[in-house]
Amino acid sequence: MATSENSKGILICFVGIDGSGKSTLAKALAASLEAQGIRCRYVWMGFNDSFTVFRPLVAVAKASVFRGERYMEQSTKKGRVVKSSFLSTLYQYLMLADYTFQVFFRIRLPLAFGRNLICDRYIHDLIVAVGVLLDYSADRTMALLDHCLALLPEPDLVFLIDLPETLAYQRKDDIISLDFLSVRRDIYLQMAQRYGMTILDGSGDPQELAQLAARKVLQHMPGER
Repeated sequence: MATSENSKGILICFVGIDGSGKSTLAKALAASLEAQGIRCRYVWMGFNDSFTVFRPLVAVAKASVFRGERYMEQSTKKGRVVKSSFLSTLYQYLMLADYTFQVFFRIRLPLAFGRNLICDRYIHDLIVAVGVLLDYSADRTMALLDHCLALLPEPDLVFLIDLPETLAYQRKDDIISLDFLSVRRDIYLQMAQRYGMTILDGSGDPQELAQLAARKVLQHMPGER
């Protein structure tokens, strides 16, 4: 757990499968903390490959990897999976370099200036997506996350919004199968155990979950804010 100092903001992250309610809870938590006089900022940190100077390189690698069936195979269990190739590895590192660049401006600098950030998605979500896309084992996926967390700001708290895949599937109309969610949910649960995440039941009332999260956050606040 990162140690917050008076001059440094705190970083709270919400992660989980599609349809689990990350955005709803992150925004509700931000509103709840603001209502208690705690200044904070909601930040969406899903991967955006149009944000940085890496955009041309990422676009070229993406076009090469995803073009036709040469590098891709379709699976109802995992979705589209990249077959082993130099281009897929290049695409991975370009995505991570691009994301690290985004984190510097959207997370690291605001924290340094004392901003409290409520982060809707973080590196955990990107690593789950990359691990599944490149057909990595769970161990390799965790190793990649370890490497990234050593380079990026460490969250003070990570909330995993866990939801049975059957319910998440009902909430989203663009998911190819239940297995698609099940594979990802299993990885998130392994992450939660490995990194000591706080698990919230995504099937509960969003306002009650936000209040529960707020109480947990207040325990980590360094004195009055």
